[in-house]
Amino acid sequence: MALYRRFLFIACAAFLVVLSCTKPVLIGSDFLEDEKASLNFQDTFDLSFFTERTDSILVHSDFSSRQLITYLLGDINDPIFGHYKTEIFAQPLLPTISTALKDAFIDSVILQLKYDTLGNYGDLNTPVTIEVYRMTERPTFTTEFYSDQRFTTEMTVLGSLTFIPKPKDSVTIITSGDTVTVAPHIRIPIPVHNIGGIVLQDSSVFSHIDSFLNYFNGLNIRMTGAGNTMIGIDLLDFESGLSFFFDKGASLDQELKFVFTPASVKTVYMEHDYTGSFAEASLSADPENDYWFVQGLSGLTTKMVINDLNKLGDIIINQAELEVFCTFPPGDQSNFYPPIQHLVTQEKTDTTIQNSLDVSVALSRTGGNQASEGYETLYGGVLKSVEAGPPAVYRYNMKVTAQVKDIFQGKKENIIYFNPFDKGNVPNRSVMFGPGHLKYAPRLRIYYTAL
Repeated sequence: MALYRRFLFIACAAFLVVLSCTKPVLIGSDFLEDEKASLNFQDTFDLSFFTERTDSILVHSDFSSRQLITYLLGDINDPIFGHYKTEIFAQPLLPTISTALKDAFIDSVILQLKYDTLGNYGDLNTPVTIEVYRMTERPTFTTEFYSDQRFTTEMTVLGSLTFIPKPKDSVTIITSGDTVTVAPHIRIPIPVHNIGGIVLQDSSVFSHIDSFLNYFNGLNIRMTGAGNTMIGIDLLDFESGLSFFFDKGASLDQELKFVFTPASVKTVYMEHDYTGSFAEASLSADPENDYWFVQGLSGLTTKMVINDLNKLGDIIINQAELEVFCTFPPGDQSNFYPPIQHLVTQEKTDTTIQNSLDVSVALSRTGGNQASEGYETLYGGVLKSVEAGPPAVYRYNMKVTAQVKDIFQGKKENIIYFNPFDKGNVPNRSVMFGPGHLKYAPRLRIYYTAL
């Protein structure tokens, strides 16, 4: 019996020794450089990149977590990415029972749009014109809408404003003799004769949201007097809304604001035309050699294929890191078109393109904060300066371990997509160096344990 126990101890010890030689190192924030140094690695993979159009992206859902945060409004002629423009469709809602407006005398009506500076792009120093139209089609809140969807509107302009954007300047308002300073926003006057008929409506219009939306379907907001400007609008900020200033009986200088809420339809129509642009040639079926392209809005995406992953043989992947570089090609204007701040890797499902597990885990562990230090440690994808230039060169370093493991094991298709974080909320775009560049070609490095 003692001999058996001794044999069992020796067998277990031998098993543990073998296991210690083959067990992959745990990855994450505790995966240290000296641990990497003890592993095998390979960084000479043959990578192919294919730039593609994006058909459309989701811009409205009845789940508030899937709604946009920044509503982009603009019209840009970009020498690299061509012409892209956006329009907003949005429903202002009753803030409460609003019968005070019935039979009132309207002094003025103002559409207020709060700036979201994360959406500013292009030239912000020249005048632009914003026109507002009244929608004649009522979209259903429970329907998902995509960026290629428009809604019918009246032909007549409801109101307009020509101005130079001032997204960082507070606004001073004088009302009832009081001077108030409020957050930066746009104030578009709506002539009373264009909208004053609202005071003649039945009381139900001011008491029930459904009745109000049957009467007032919503607003279409367009930028028409610009060729190279885009601004971000925060519709959910209380500063945004359609304000009626009115008198009724002895009550003077009253204000009632119809507001945009998570319970109303708010969409952005997005349109891209690459004709004659630098990026147009990349839209062929051939892989890119010199540059590949990634864009916000419903703009270009690029997919990567790892052509020789099977050369690793019988191994366990411990960590995979991808390094790509972006720049400004000839004819670009870096002061107008800063690159994407946060780049994510994604994968295609049957119905959409979604964040990779690498990105999702990093977001989960950092409370969804892509700007946090923890997210950068766990995943990366943050724009970092490499050379001041000109032209400037930037780098994105991303951990793609889970996605590459699944591809290596045959669980996922051998395609990795690249897009900006929250693609529909950002106008930025990046031009990446392709595999043909001698110094800044993309590089995939895989650390592994041989079996």
